[in-house]
Amino acid sequence: MSILVRRSNLMIPAAQLRMIRRGWMHNADAITIDLQDSVPAAELGTARKSLPAAIAQAGKGGAEVFVRVNAQSVYADSAAAVCPNLAGILLPGPESADAIKAADAVLAELERSHGIAAGTLELGPIIETAAGVWHIREIITASPRIKQAGIDEAALAAALGITQSADYDPLVYARGRLCIEATAAGVQPVAVTDPMGLGTDNLSGDDLAQIATKARNLGFKGMFTGHPRWIEAINRAYTPTESLVDYYTQVREVFAQALAAGTAAAPFAGRMIDVPVDEWAKDVLAMSRACADRDAAKAAALTTARLWENAAVNMDIRRQL
Repeated sequence: MSILVRRSNLMIPAAQLRMIRRGWMHNADAITIDLQDSVPAAELGTARKSLPAAIAQAGKGGAEVFVRVNAQSVYADSAAAVCPNLAGILLPGPESADAIKAADAVLAELERSHGIAAGTLELGPIIETAAGVWHIREIITASPRIKQAGIDEAALAAALGITQSADYDPLVYARGRLCIEATAAGVQPVAVTDPMGLGTDNLSGDDLAQIATKARNLGFKGMFTGHPRWIEAINRAYTPTESLVDYYTQVREVFAQALAAGTAAAPFAGRMIDVPVDEWAKDVLAMSRACADRDAAKAAALTTARLWENAAVNMDIRRQL
């Protein structure tokens, strides 16, 4: 089974055309074009018409591209977004399996009408309410389209009537519930870079890395961010380090030698290496290879996109001469 490597997901408001034009340059594993929070109702029709071009532009650097739809207009938003480069939709605020099943049915109909293979489009629930947290298990298991799930912490704080503050963290339970339930269901839990929407604009690179690493250590498998400056720190935090890869490579060698000698355990670096440790070593090394492959694919896409960009600029210059 292939490993899903979607460490960073850059959220770009659909109305921010400059960000969409440049989003492909930031090396994110995924980009989400947001129709929910950034587009006034009067401008939604125009934003929908621009989606296919925006999705194609956002994916030029190898990122998977998603669209966060409005919960009240899932069909219209999804229908406008469906195109060859769309990876799936993010669904805000589901509170039951019924909401997921309804969105799943919409995607199935759109796949049929557009000649897309059944089950291709993903569905990512974003929890925003107490009811959503309470029913997380039934939500994330309601459709095989769900590979990742997250919490909109600012929305959840508002729903709970919590005054946002950096002095205390009232959402520890919600995050832990998501991580445990999602991991048990084979779904990747995704964190946010701005806890409760408090803002982290003034943090240093080391601060960003610490927050991303803390989220990974809580059990998250990736992060949503609205800030391109986070991408490098997130990708690094969710990629096995070179020292970790070296260590577990040696673990596998020591364990193989132990098995060849007729024992299922051996001492190494102050601990006993046995079957569970060897199995974990396999997982770490497999993730390292998957991350390397993902980074290589993005690098190739970025190189090609930059060549095309340069060629287009040169052509424009010639036309002006």
